[in-house]
Amino acid sequence: MEVWASPEPTVARIDALRTRDQLRDTGHEVRESDVELIARLGVRATRYPVLWEKVAPHDPDVRDYRWPERRLRALADRGVEPIVTLLHHGSGPFYTSLVDPRFPELFAAYAEATARRFPWVKRWTPINEPLTTARFSTLYAAWYPNRFFDHAAFGRAIVNEARAIALAQERIRQIVPGASFLLTEDLQSFTAADAGVEEYVAHKRHRMYLSCELLQGRVVDGHPLHPYLVGECGIPAAELETLARAPQPPDVMGWNYYPNSERWLESDGEGGHRNLGVVDLAPERIDMRPLLRAAHERLRLPFALSEVHVLGNERERARWMLQRFADAAEVRAEGVPIVAFGAWAAFGMVDWVSLLCRDEQVREDGIYTCAGPHGRPQPTLVAHVVAELAAGRVPSAPPEPAWWERDRTAVA
Repeated sequence: MEVWASPEPTVARIDALRTRDQLRDTGHEVRESDVELIARLGVRATRYPVLWEKVAPHDPDVRDYRWPERRLRALADRGVEPIVTLLHHGSGPFYTSLVDPRFPELFAAYAEATARRFPWVKRWTPINEPLTTARFSTLYAAWYPNRFFDHAAFGRAIVNEARAIALAQERIRQIVPGASFLLTEDLQSFTAADAGVEEYVAHKRHRMYLSCELLQGRVVDGHPLHPYLVGECGIPAAELETLARAPQPPDVMGWNYYPNSERWLESDGEGGHRNLGVVDLAPERIDMRPLLRAAHERLRLPFALSEVHVLGNERERARWMLQRFADAAEVRAEGVPIVAFGAWAAFGMVDWVSLLCRDEQVREDGIYTCAGPHGRPQPTLVAHVVAELAAGRVPSAPPEPAWWERDRTAVA
């Protein structure tokens, strides 16, 4: 497996006036020396941002590529291939949004311009986690346009993103023949505790694959979510047929898996439901291997583990990483084509405990410490693990159980 190490680059629009910029908050934006720290790990590639909101913040036709030009060249000069990300948990600059009818074309024009600027870049992630971004923005109201269970807005957002990715991939390939595309999403599971939530759980199980299956051209009459998108979300069937007639499937499907990716749903007795983390109820059930097998059976694509990171101390983060590497190696030996393992949050992250909604400067370390804009990142135990994996060696995991392996439901 190819090993990656990547910074957390989210630029999320929290509401109509505020954005959160992880490149700025972690300090990666101002430290040219961080490129050397990535290269020092010995990894083959990095998911690296050339973000729409930062390159063309005010006018779609006025673009400033000076920062990414320096960084991409510096990475390539050190033998680290950039996998360029164009939108990472964002809804685009302030002149558009996920629900803007112009969004797909505006994004595709930006993708085309970026490919013309960097025709030597071979690997691309047009939009990171489109489903997650659409959910957080239109179902959970965490990010702009801050809609709460607005299914019409969700349908428009996810279809806009799929159309944008398809157009972007088509245009990039016109400039970069043989370009390869990575699509990333959360790898989730859903368990129904009672009959009252079974239908909703079935919906969520299908929805996990929606962005990929839209790009594969599968969401047509007969697909489990076609009635939902057309009926409840109001998406014209002809729009889904257009995607199906010219599919643009990803070359690699990247899965991001965290302890809270596995969910337990139960009726609340008042016509609603509770959505709980399985890790809080039955930590021994956390196991991504069945999810990888099921995803492969459904999608039949090469996979990457595109974000491997957990909130915890450095020994817990190292243990999580090595557990996930063992999972990946096992299912790969069974025939699931896992081609890459991506260590995440190279320079940490800030305020993800509140989904970036509160500016509390809660810092998480990653491969290196989260130094902020004025400090210098220091290697952690995770840096040693990543370097060993990149060199083809698998170190021993710290032996003590980590927080996700302990029963936290017991009352002392």
